Formats: sequence, C-alpha cells, structure tokens
Amino acid sequence: APIDLTHPGDGSDRVVVVERAGVIKIFNNSQTGGPATTMLNISNQVSTTSEGGLLSVAFHPKFATNGHFFVNYTATGKFRTVVARYTVPAGKSVAEPGSAKVLLEIDQPFTNHDGGQIAFDGQGKLLIGMGDGGAAGDPLGHGQNPKTLLGAMLRLDVDGSAAGKNY
Repeated sequence: APIDLTHPGDGSDRVVVVERAGVIKIFNNSQTGGPATTMLNISNQVSTTSEGGLLSVAFHPKFATNGHFFVNYTATGKFRTVVARYTVPAGKSVAEPGSAKVLLEIDQPFTNHDGGQIAFDGQGKLLIGMGDGGAAGDPLGHGQNPKTLLGAMLRLDVDGSAAGKNY
C-alpha cells in the first residue's frame, strides 16, 4: 500500500516510495532502473490500525551531505504519532536502524484523523500536519484548542539550538 512518493532532493535520479506498513523503498528512476532497495523497514514499530501507518517521509534540505531524513508514523502499543529522524551513511542507500532519533511523540485519542504529511519549508524548517486526533466532528475540540498539538500545523527547527533534544 504505497502512501507517499518523493525524491531525496540530492541531485540523484532516485525515487522514494513510502509504504503504509512501515517500509521505505528507494530506486533509480533511470531507464535502466533496477530493483528497489529497502531504505528503511520499521514495520515492527508501525500501527496500521484505521488510518494509521507510516504516513510520510521528508528529506533534510542538506540530505546529500548529512544523510538525514524524517518520518511520521503511528506507533504500536499506545497509539500515538511519532516523528523521528534517521540517517543514511555517506555513499549508502540504506538507513542505519540504530540512528533513529525521536523528535516528537503525540498521543492520539482515536485511531483516525492522524494527519501525517511532513515536508521542509523554504527556511529549512520541518512542517508537520497534525490531524485533530479523530472521531467524527472533532469531539474533543483539538482543532480549536491552541494548547494541544493536535489539529495544528507544526514547524520545527531540526538544526537549531534544540537539535538533539526532544521537542
């Protein structure tokens, strides 16, 4: 179940496919193509309950030099949104599984309306579209509550003074 299609923005001719079950595949988009490589497999951490899953990937604007990319997924166990950074070592196509750095975890009161899209803006900030947390009609009022991260567009400085700390 592919859910996102993007590219690493590193000048290569590679295309990245995000699968809802927790797998990211990367392949050469040239005419000679070749088989896809599994860039990351976190399927054991991802819950696909209702509207959940591995929902998006965003490559750091300096991915070509730092190898950082970010994922947004709903986690197993206590249902929550996780935004984490992974690193692909220089000259490789596969992420180091141990490189995971969780930046943000947000509890989800229901298993739908998770949001999930992430992308970098023109200033190098990571944008995270958070759903209102679920159920019909936003019964908990998250979309109108500025004291919750649900129902919001979040903007994180992943390189600033807070880098290396949880948000």
